[in-house]
Amino acid sequence: MLKDLSVAVLQTTVPTNSTDGEAQVERLVKEATSFNVDMVGLPEDCITPRSEISTGYAALNFLSAIAKKYSTYLFGATGVLENDGIHDRGFLFNREGKLILAHDKIVLTPPEVEQGVVAGATLNITDTEFGRIAILVCKDTFHRYAPWFFNELRKSAVDIVLVPSYSLNVSKRSIELWVDSLKAQAKWFDLYIVAPGTIGKNLTAFPSFGHSLIICPNRVVLAEGSTDKEEILTAKLDVESLETVRKTVGALWQPETVPAFTVILH
Repeated sequence: MLKDLSVAVLQTTVPTNSTDGEAQVERLVKEATSFNVDMVGLPEDCITPRSEISTGYAALNFLSAIAKKYSTYLFGATGVLENDGIHDRGFLFNREGKLILAHDKIVLTPPEVEQGVVAGATLNITDTEFGRIAILVCKDTFHRYAPWFFNELRKSAVDIVLVPSYSLNVSKRSIELWVDSLKAQAKWFDLYIVAPGTIGKNLTAFPSFGHSLIICPNRVVLAEGSTDKEEILTAKLDVESLETVRKTVGALWQPETVPAFTVILH
C-alpha cells in the first residue's frame, strides 16, 4: 500500500427507479465528501432496478458525472446492459470520472440466475495512488470457494478489496455469515475490505440487514453499520497497519502455499 486512504461507505435503501436512485446517490455522496474522504462506496444495485437497465438506462454515465462533480473516487455495483444480456458490474471511478476498474459479479444468487444475469469470469485489479485495488461484488466474497478468489488477489499484491453488496436476510445465520466471512478473509489474506450494503425492504422477498463493513486485517472492524438505518460510515485505511500485519503475524503464521494432503475414508 502506498499511502493512507480515507473512505466512506454508504448504507442505503434499494431505489425502485432511477429518479429516486440518482437523488439518493447525489445527496449521500455530497454529504460523504464533506468529511474530506478520498473515496465513497455505494451498495450493489445502487441506482436503479435491472428492469430499467434492460430498457436502456445507462447507470455508469450518471455515476461517472457524480465522481467528477464531487472530485472523489467512487465505487459500487450496478446492472449494465451488454449484447449478451445484463451484467452485475462493480465499478471504480477516479476523481475525474474516469472508469479505472470494473468487475462483473462471478457468483450469482439464485434470483439472479433465474433473471438471466450474465456471470463474470475474471478478477480485475488496478494500481492507484493509494495502492493496488480489486472489486468483488457481494456473494463473490462469502461462499465456500471465496478464499480461492482472495488467495489469487493476495498473490497479485492487492491491498484493498472493494465489496459493493446487497444484503439479504434469507436465514437466521445471514448476518453472521456475512460479517464473519469478511472478517476472516481480511485476516487470512492481509487485505483491507470495504463493503457498503443495503437496508430495509428491497426488490426481493428478503429484507436487507445492513451491517456495512470497513475491515482492517490488523485492527479488524473499523466500522460496522446498523441493521436498519441509513448511515455514512468512515474510516482511515492506513499503510502502517497493513504493513505491520503482513511483515509479522501474516508472514509467520500462514502457509505460503496450499498444503498437500490426501482424504482417506476409514
